[in-house]
Amino acid sequence: MTHKSRLLNVFDACQEGFFHIDSKGSVTLYNQEFYKQFGINSQHIHLSEWYHRVHEEDADLVKLKIDIGLLEEGQRLSSHYRMLDTSGEYVWIERNAVCLLENGEKYIVGHHRDISDKKKIESFLNNTAFYDSFSGLFNLRKLFLDIDALKSQKETFNIVYIKIGNLQSMPDELSSGLVTDIVNNLKIATLSFADYSPTLYRINMSDYAVLMQRSDSIAPIVKACFETSSDYGELMYEQGHLLANKLSFGIYPDTGQELDSDEIVSLASRTCLYAAQSKSTHIEVYHGNTQSRIDRFFYIENELKNVLRDRKLSVKYHPIICAQTGNVQSFEALARWKSPSFGHIFPDEFIPVAEQKGLIVELGYIVFEKACHFIKQYNDSNGSNISININVSVLQLLNKNFPDNIRKMATQIGLSPANIVLEMTETFLLDENKNARDQLKLLKNMGFTLSLDDFGAGFSSVNSFFDFAFNQIKIDRTFAMKAIADEASSQYLEFLVGLCKSKNISVVIEGIEDSQMMNKFCDMGAGLLQGYWFAKPLSIASAFYYNPTETAKLLQENRK
Repeated sequence: MTHKSRLLNVFDACQEGFFHIDSKGSVTLYNQEFYKQFGINSQHIHLSEWYHRVHEEDADLVKLKIDIGLLEEGQRLSSHYRMLDTSGEYVWIERNAVCLLENGEKYIVGHHRDISDKKKIESFLNNTAFYDSFSGLFNLRKLFLDIDALKSQKETFNIVYIKIGNLQSMPDELSSGLVTDIVNNLKIATLSFADYSPTLYRINMSDYAVLMQRSDSIAPIVKACFETSSDYGELMYEQGHLLANKLSFGIYPDTGQELDSDEIVSLASRTCLYAAQSKSTHIEVYHGNTQSRIDRFFYIENELKNVLRDRKLSVKYHPIICAQTGNVQSFEALARWKSPSFGHIFPDEFIPVAEQKGLIVELGYIVFEKACHFIKQYNDSNGSNISININVSVLQLLNKNFPDNIRKMATQIGLSPANIVLEMTETFLLDENKNARDQLKLLKNMGFTLSLDDFGAGFSSVNSFFDFAFNQIKIDRTFAMKAIADEASSQYLEFLVGLCKSKNISVVIEGIEDSQMMNKFCDMGAGLLQGYWFAKPLSIASAFYYNPTETAKLLQENRK
């Protein structure tokens, strides 16, 4: 046996195929056993016969990489592609080769090996890594990768983040069938975005995202959101689902900012959360004024805990004036937050967040302590005995330790509970919570004055009010304004003031903005007045020296 024959036997013993290609495209194959799986029984074939067996999606790439005329001496070739076998299945093979030059003629030598098992493992890992196991949709990790790919190609895009409403309250045993319907219905409904080459991703149980080509105008995307919402709602209704049948949309239009993919998705998600809290369309676009509101909203959510920890909340004091003398009867303590990034952040912005985040009790204690220190120093400096009105959330009140804690704080500061008026909103009366009622009685027995704030802003009734232990009622500004313009409202308010007087309950009219209002409510018999006509909420320094002399003169003239 010659040396050449022995070498060929070595090739035949391998599990790989070896080949030689000359400059005319003639192919010589070694290890016939390897190539028989592709129906190739001859040792010599032409490249065209080989191409015939390559998967159509891979053919152009294979042809390009094996064009000898374009190759340079020593250039190495490596590629993965699919070949049709005799059973009609495609087998993944790996080709490694090198272009050589001999006697002025180029040729290629190399080898093939079956990598189907490797590709199956890669496919499994890819599915595990990039597909949601329940729905088969792409997952969050794939969304990140796809955004990165678009950014690297300098292509602009839109993301529509979708949140399913009222899904978390669903019983676990119903989740599988319902989630299946949600996924299928979303696949159908999001066809509204078909003009923009959309891809749907499942982020978690209630969140989905659509990545699409950027539109020149955002209006068609908003319209598609409306259509998606309508189509999805109809499909869910037809299937009898009363849960998870509403959608909220957060649209992030790519503006070429240098943001990471996770930051982009986070902004889209935040926009969607903001939309979910909207009482109108439940569709918001991260752009312009809405972008500013969203950034502000989430700054408050993220920063409030730090502000409370560092005790950076300040308190301003709004005078409450005695209608008889014009003197200060009390100050209402109002929490204030000034941010280096967003300026003044108002209570109606951060108080709801504090309640949602479980921070309202801590916030309440901070304001209570600062307000008590202020009024103690004020009374000591001015030789007075006025009160401080402090707002209390229902959530604070339902903390069983709240009464004992604030009494201890007041005692440590040297302030009597008799100088503290605790204001609560009328949501109390609607809740009819027995524990809240018991807490009120306990606070009153401790000597605190109890005030119902914003009466008339909601659905409170006189009967419900007198069922509680309140010493004071504050008439909401909107109710007061209505009483100025409407005779029936004026008569009702006058009746209420008289009724409270008969039961020894003081009445504060809020929102006094001019002398007409002041005179009107003084004539009506209101005992206490509050509003910008007297003063805006004051800093500590301004409150210490506030002296409503002119107001007192006007009130005295009104009584003559």
